[in-house]
Amino acid sequence: MILNKIMLIKFSLFKNIGFIFLICTACTSTIKPIEGNESQNQILNCPEGWACSFELLKNKSAKIQFDKFNYSYLTIEDSKSMVFVFKYQRNEIEGTADSSYDEYIYLNIDNFQNNINLNDASLAEVDAIFGRMCFCTAESVGYFPIRNGHLKIKKMNKNRFKIDFSFKLEIVPQVIENISEILQY
Repeated sequence: MILNKIMLIKFSLFKNIGFIFLICTACTSTIKPIEGNESQNQILNCPEGWACSFELLKNKSAKIQFDKFNYSYLTIEDSKSMVFVFKYQRNEIEGTADSSYDEYIYLNIDNFQNNINLNDASLAEVDAIFGRMCFCTAESVGYFPIRNGHLKIKKMNKNRFKIDFSFKLEIVPQVIENISEILQY
């Protein structure tokens, strides 16, 4: 009888420990930063039905390249500058094949000691790039320089900045036309 009670207590104890272990492991985050990224933040002003994020790539630069068919693609190269990457990914439409739609904005920042205020053609100073990925016509997919807009970046302290960027591309459709965020890196 005493042996049965001891075995019942041990079983109950192991059952409780197993349950606690299950809860602890189930509650851990499965979100992991993409390897090689220095900083990643959620974007607060994200359109409904989209997943949005910001990444800072230190000692890198983004460049538009073209293949032999004249389709654009992006390369990330080692450099002394840093790249601000804004990712906007529309949630896929359930039950619909090829419904993904993503827009990316890349800004190459050489020296972020001072505030930045650029308009239109001067956006070339930060190599402002717009990327559009979708199951669309080949001419409207790829990477395109942004040369029509206004970019203002104000450093708030050592690791925080405010960005206001409004831009328009004439050659491809776009959903994201404004970025207004306070971000930390």
